[in-house]
Amino acid sequence: MSNSTLGNLELFEPNRLGRLMKIEENEYTRYQFEIWFEYTRQSMMELKEGTLLAAKNFDSNGDESHYSILELISIKPVHYALGDNIDGYPGFVMEAAKNISSDWITQESESTEDTTIIKCIATPTEIEIIQSDSECSIKVDKSIPMIGTAIKVVTGDVTEKIINKGIPFESGLIFEGGKWLVNEKIPIFLTTDEFLRVHFGIFGFTKAGKSNLLSTLISKMLQSSKFGNPVKIVIFDLMSEFNVLLADQLDMFKNGRLVAIGEKTYPDSVIQYLTGHDGFKNKAINDLVFSSLYPQELEKSKLKFEQIVGSMFDNHAIRVLHESQIKLEDLVNNNRDILTRGSTGNSGRFIKAFINNLYKHGDKNISIVLLNDIITSIDTLLKEQTNHVYLSGIVLTDKGLTQTAEDNLRNFRGILLQMFKTLQRQSSYLDHAMITTDDIVDDLNDENESSLYVIQSHDPDSLREFAYELGNNLFENRRMNGTLSPLVSFIFDEADEFIPQQAEKDSSYYKSVSIAHMLARRGRKFGIGIGIATQRTRYLNTSIMAQPHTYLVSKLPRKMDRDVVQEAFGFSEEVFKQTFKFTKGDWLLASYDATGLTGVPIPIHAENANERIMKYLEKMDDDL
Repeated sequence: MSNSTLGNLELFEPNRLGRLMKIEENEYTRYQFEIWFEYTRQSMMELKEGTLLAAKNFDSNGDESHYSILELISIKPVHYALGDNIDGYPGFVMEAAKNISSDWITQESESTEDTTIIKCIATPTEIEIIQSDSECSIKVDKSIPMIGTAIKVVTGDVTEKIINKGIPFESGLIFEGGKWLVNEKIPIFLTTDEFLRVHFGIFGFTKAGKSNLLSTLISKMLQSSKFGNPVKIVIFDLMSEFNVLLADQLDMFKNGRLVAIGEKTYPDSVIQYLTGHDGFKNKAINDLVFSSLYPQELEKSKLKFEQIVGSMFDNHAIRVLHESQIKLEDLVNNNRDILTRGSTGNSGRFIKAFINNLYKHGDKNISIVLLNDIITSIDTLLKEQTNHVYLSGIVLTDKGLTQTAEDNLRNFRGILLQMFKTLQRQSSYLDHAMITTDDIVDDLNDENESSLYVIQSHDPDSLREFAYELGNNLFENRRMNGTLSPLVSFIFDEADEFIPQQAEKDSSYYKSVSIAHMLARRGRKFGIGIGIATQRTRYLNTSIMAQPHTYLVSKLPRKMDRDVVQEAFGFSEEVFKQTFKFTKGDWLLASYDATGLTGVPIPIHAENANERIMKYLEKMDDDL
């Protein structure tokens, strides 16, 4: 049976009929439909937000019945003896309420009171079912339902066909996003290519489970890639939690890498071990395990993570970024404002001469020797303040430096000293403990296997700056070489800290916004997408916020946050109201490209990432 034909499947649930009472135009969903069902307790339990309904439309004729498929987004039991307005004399209102309470209970499977109904709101899906004597098929809906027509409830089997319509199951480039919230036996599939290439967003309030969902989706994509083309995932982990939430994937995949930007990101024992001190291994494992951030469900299993971390060390999955070589000229340009800050008075020409002399050697790569020479020359200048010769350059003979000039030189010296110590440490790292930006770019262009990079840093500025460096290098590499694959997704967790609405031009925020903006606008052409996850949508850059084609939304109690998502994707307020009832793991999934239902919000329940990780830990125990 093809994806668009329904064969002999039962189309509609028996004995469950409603009536289309009203059609209104809607700016977000084109139309909104009011539907009444006779009230029974059974109907109240079985009708849920997300249920698909069928209404005969005006394309129907003597040979074919055409049913517009609608999605139920709101359900409300109404008793007309009380109505919606409870204003009035309290005694009368209370007495009316007492009298109607039994009507909700006694009508179990048959409606016996004409004062009770179930009032529902539904929206179009742009899909129709065509039923004839010879076949039943799924087509694009080009008509409109008839007011007053009977409303039928679509069966689960047909719902699965509709929701997953057009999903290329034969390609292998698909993954399960979750189960349909109405019936958790029905899986909801997404196409990996469209999900990653044209960007995705995850938005939910605190405790909604954004990180848990992100872990689940990443693991699903990586696992499905084993049967098709590889995918490359790079997640910028501001809160340093995905070394736990993706621990199994980092350990499982040959190209799973936990990368630290800056040595302070890891405990010192980890650095000691990575620099060749084997005696620190057990302490490094223990310190990394106990300094990590765990979800409450996994907190009690913390000790079991020692096996994964030990395995990651053995597989060289734990790395430190090797600072890219930079020219002396770039170093001076990046720090010129530090040397010239404030009023340096007569000492200004000392500083100017010092800077100019550095520029004369600007084509040299920064090295331990070069840094040592510059630091020594600054020390001499600060001490003697006369007759100082830097390298083969200018002679400074005037005496005396202002306090501002001295402070500027000392601040610059501090930056050089930090770089000196970093280079010293890097020279002692084991080869397999280091990774460069070029190494990562090369792997992201390798089509042989999937990769996962979890990028962490103790310094948020460094994380944002590295996102810019890596994203820019990858984009330029692919643009120059015409490379379109494999698929790469740059995922920004706590995205408001990477792509805020406002960013000062010289800040790290400006860099991360600029690279996210470029990849969101131009990356898809070269197989590079972005993912954004946050609870603070109102703080996001609105231009970037509007780029994702796939949204996963949970509770957003603040209206300002809902308004941002509403404007970006086109959710109506009625659609959002379903999310208020969601529990952890429930999400509203809507996509213009990656799902079978285009632009239609589908309520799903996603797998719990903590359970997946626990199973992996238990398997490691069994294998010992």
